[in-house]
Amino acid sequence: MEEYRRLLKKFLITGILVLVIFLVGSVGYWLLEGWSFLDSMFESAITISTVGYEMIGGMTNIRPVTKVFTMGLIFAGISVVLYGISVLTQFIVEGEINKYVQARRRLKMISKMKDHHIIVGSGKTGKHIISELTREGAEFVVIDKSEEEIKRLTEFFGKEFPYVVGDATEEDILFQAGIDRAKSLITTLPDDTKNVFVVLSARTLNPSINIISRASDVESMRKLLYAGATSVVATAELTGVRMAMMATNPGLISFLDVVTFSGRENLRLEEVVVEGKSELAGKTLAEIKLPQNYNLIVISMRKGGEYIFNPKGNTKVEAGDRLIVLGKEEDLLRLQESLKGSQV
Repeated sequence: MEEYRRLLKKFLITGILVLVIFLVGSVGYWLLEGWSFLDSMFESAITISTVGYEMIGGMTNIRPVTKVFTMGLIFAGISVVLYGISVLTQFIVEGEINKYVQARRRLKMISKMKDHHIIVGSGKTGKHIISELTREGAEFVVIDKSEEEIKRLTEFFGKEFPYVVGDATEEDILFQAGIDRAKSLITTLPDDTKNVFVVLSARTLNPSINIISRASDVESMRKLLYAGATSVVATAELTGVRMAMMATNPGLISFLDVVTFSGRENLRLEEVVVEGKSELAGKTLAEIKLPQNYNLIVISMRKGGEYIFNPKGNTKVEAGDRLIVLGKEEDLLRLQESLKGSQV
């Protein structure tokens, strides 16, 4: 939006300059020739616009100083008009009007979003995050300083998505992305200092938002947590741990890759919520028979703030419980429908 603001500022400056020249001309004729202010305004208007009307009282009846003043007024008026025309030409020829309309449409779309995710940075990390959120069908907004980088992403994914061009450390940019209504913010900037500023701003504007930040090194994790990040991912540490596990437990890593990145087996590890109207609420796991009816494995259950790993068959599933289950995507979708209240 910065480009559009600059152009609008140019239009505003042009209008102010025209008004100033018009008022200077009106006051000048009023003082130099003693005409009524209405006549002076009329003379100033026809002089600036160069319409060619004869001057009040005729050319022979005005003072030499007024003629010099009129020439200056004409040159000033022409200069401002030419400047305004150049700004308008740039706005039209370079497609700025279309860009402005598209930007307004995006902002209107974002204003209707709620419980969405905000991704700061459209680099390699942001690209993977967008890919995952797109696959999940989640709503998200991307913030990046470079519109060209965002355009490359839209071309890569073959679809348009809401975005805001600007610096995410500025509160106005975060508000444009709907920070006050967002569910989470993920900042992926390579500069940890900028990530800290983004986290501070986001936490101030939305105290309850879930904030995940990237950190280039472990030392920055503490600062980001102090700034208000809910979770911090240290890329160096994560890479080191993964590489060590690949060396010591290659089979385990292969399995986790299948689960995490949806390989050929299309397996997913999901946390699903049991709603009060679900017919599954109030039943035990043995009665629900998730492996038989849904082809899913219950890895864990969360009741309140407590995790129950490998829950037994006599464990009762109640409204508000969260099940962490492993299975294929289509089976997970069937379970989610049942947990929302569909028939078993």
